[in-house]
Amino acid sequence: MGATVIVGGRVRTLAGADAEALAFADGRIVAVGQRAEVSRVAGEGAAVIDGAGLTVVPGFVDAHHHVSIAALYGGAVQLGAVTDIPALQAALAAASRALPEGRWLVAMNWDEGRLAERRPPTRAELDDAVPDRPLFALHQTCHRALANSRALALAGIDASTPEPSGGLIQRGRGGEPTGLLVERGMSRVEARARPDLATYDAAGILARMKEHYVALVRVGLTRVVDTAVPAELFTLYRELARRGDVLVPTHVCPVSTTGYLEEPWDALDGPTTGHTEGPLTVGPVKLVFDGAPGCSMCLTWWQSIGASVRTMALAMRLGSWDPVRTMMSAEPRFGREVRSGIAIYRREEAERVVRGVVERGFSVATHAIGNEAIDVALSAYAAAGAGLHGAGVPRIEHASFLDPELVRRMAGAGVAAVVQPSMIAMPMLSTASPISGLPFFPLRWLVDAKVPVVGSSDYPVDVFDPLAGMRTAMLRRNAFGTVVEPGQALTLDEALAMYTRAAVEVIGCAAEAGTLEVGKRADLALVEGFEGELAAARVVATFVDGVQAFAAAGDIAASS
Repeated sequence: MGATVIVGGRVRTLAGADAEALAFADGRIVAVGQRAEVSRVAGEGAAVIDGAGLTVVPGFVDAHHHVSIAALYGGAVQLGAVTDIPALQAALAAASRALPEGRWLVAMNWDEGRLAERRPPTRAELDDAVPDRPLFALHQTCHRALANSRALALAGIDASTPEPSGGLIQRGRGGEPTGLLVERGMSRVEARARPDLATYDAAGILARMKEHYVALVRVGLTRVVDTAVPAELFTLYRELARRGDVLVPTHVCPVSTTGYLEEPWDALDGPTTGHTEGPLTVGPVKLVFDGAPGCSMCLTWWQSIGASVRTMALAMRLGSWDPVRTMMSAEPRFGREVRSGIAIYRREEAERVVRGVVERGFSVATHAIGNEAIDVALSAYAAAGAGLHGAGVPRIEHASFLDPELVRRMAGAGVAAVVQPSMIAMPMLSTASPISGLPFFPLRWLVDAKVPVVGSSDYPVDVFDPLAGMRTAMLRRNAFGTVVEPGQALTLDEALAMYTRAAVEVIGCAAEAGTLEVGKRADLALVEGFEGELAAARVVATFVDGVQAFAAAGDIAASS
């Protein structure tokens, strides 16, 4: 295969100075620098791409994504557009009638904030809609779910079921479950619904995964980390790879088949972090230390009072009680400090689990949003000792609410923050008020402290366009157009590094990707409008291992 040269644009190498041109052949970069020298190395007969007006950047990386879960539930009933409980019931009833007898009805993306009633449907309302088969409906956040009576019975959940550690079975009169399951409270139902989908809809899941990979390269993504992959979905990944439909290198993070919030012991029996099978690489084990949006927080009384005052002011300005509902959904508990949210593990449990994961040869990636959950995660990492870094850089996923001391501890321990800047603009989170001393995604603090900061999306929770994430990291505008904590904004160069160089350093593949240097994979994106606030930026072509995986119609053509 002959060489290809890209000329006429700006090459952002992220390995030093920018360049005028770049050449690649046989999947590897062979020259980067001035146009004349690059053309000489490429040789006569090389294909030439005119990159005038474009910027060449390393292919983007989404380090926290859910390809397989999105595909698993992509065939489920989608409830994101329903606006009240009767409409939700009608959608569920119609879908139930279309299913074969004996199958679970699975739904996705409901959110009480979008319902006129501003509450979840009750178990009785779910039973009215779906009386004759088990129903499992996952919340938009994937941290809460609804179950009807048939599903609860199959999972063995009734008035006598003890409250799960790190979860909640909401109860009504006589302790009877209302149908709302929170965090670990949903594991027993989810673990029964998931195999039903994986068994009966395997063809649909594979088709949706294939389609999603096409969507990934359209936004310039050339590598992705799937951060919750139970064994049955890893099996489907292997089949997708056998078919040649895994279009970009994918790192899969094992979780338990008993529920992705559960202790991961059954996920530790297979290959360890770094094991590669074609385009698939085993990533760190994924742990979850708190909930969402009810993350584990610890506030001083002054922080709590200040946040409450700002919440009431926002509610008055918007003419809506939604900010107050958002605040109260965290279920504050009052003592010497104000605590809220759900902690999945107690401190000693967290230390035991992290130590066990590390001792089995895995790296670790821990979901921790609130400051108290991050504190527990860092303490557990410290207790793991010297083996913590043995299989790779330890990660904290989200790391949303940090004070300067937590940032300092992360830097000292060499722990990476895998963040989702575009969440700042999510409507659901835009009704939350700032907390003094605990900024939301304090990117500036993290970067200045030399903490490795990696960009991602948490798709399907939020959009997966890296340019949107970079734009929000720089502008920090929420859904109402308000700039949130502008002192935490990043520069364009810093935002780009989050989705390229920093990502591969944390993932463990910096030797082959993340910068545009001779000898590395030709994973790159050509971007129009990559300047300023990225207001008009768009990807016009993506190359994966030197092969053009996407080109916007009429934008990119090579000549010899």
